[in-house]
Amino acid sequence: MVRQESAKLLFVGSIPTRTSIFFLCAHFLGAQDPRALLDQALQTKKDLYPRIKDYLGREDIRYYRTELPGKRKQTDWSTYDVFVVDRRRVFRLIARNGKPIKPTDRPTVTNRIAFRVEDLPQNHALTLRGEATLLGRKCWVVEAILNPASPDNVSREAGMSASDATLWIDQQTHYLLKEESRLRRRWNGFPEGSVVTYEALLHQDLPLTGRIHLQREIPRGKTQTLLETEQIYSDYRRFGAESAIEFNPVN
Repeated sequence: MVRQESAKLLFVGSIPTRTSIFFLCAHFLGAQDPRALLDQALQTKKDLYPRIKDYLGREDIRYYRTELPGKRKQTDWSTYDVFVVDRRRVFRLIARNGKPIKPTDRPTVTNRIAFRVEDLPQNHALTLRGEATLLGRKCWVVEAILNPASPDNVSREAGMSASDATLWIDQQTHYLLKEESRLRRRWNGFPEGSVVTYEALLHQDLPLTGRIHLQREIPRGKTQTLLETEQIYSDYRRFGAESAIEFNPVN
């Protein structure tokens, strides 16, 4: 389910009529083109890359299982160092279920799924749904609805080819502060209705990855099993300035 965000308007002077509020809201939102907002957000994301690519982070991935309507149980927990090599994110496993392990000799490029906002302009209809506040910033809320006639794409990086999406775009900076993808059709083993949420955090006024949450319901006979994956990012620092990573040579 999509959590509804409320829009707030501040009026000064006499109390406006219901009609005047309607036309004011329509004029205010109509002045913003959702496609232009998305294009600006994507360009801002591209321009930010040279500033954020050298930030290292800690990633905790926790897996949960719920036999509905039972209690949520954690089934696994992995901790990684995450950084960028040759424009690709790589991950080094450093702990399993809270217990440190000896890091591997080489970083691993994990073959993870992706929901790329860059794919939205191709097969989605965009509308401006309203405003919201995230991280203390006013945001535009843009809705992207998948064209039912759009072709399937089974690539692991093409989650948006099967999804509707909602985006929260900072009005001042055009940072993408939150993305929510909702699968409209089965994709890569994930059933229709699966939800993926991406939330940014602000570190030194830069939008870095803060949390990624994926949930899907799997039917098992007469019961439903809810599977969740939650990725929490923390401990960001600059590579070379505040930290160092060493890899043992491979013989």
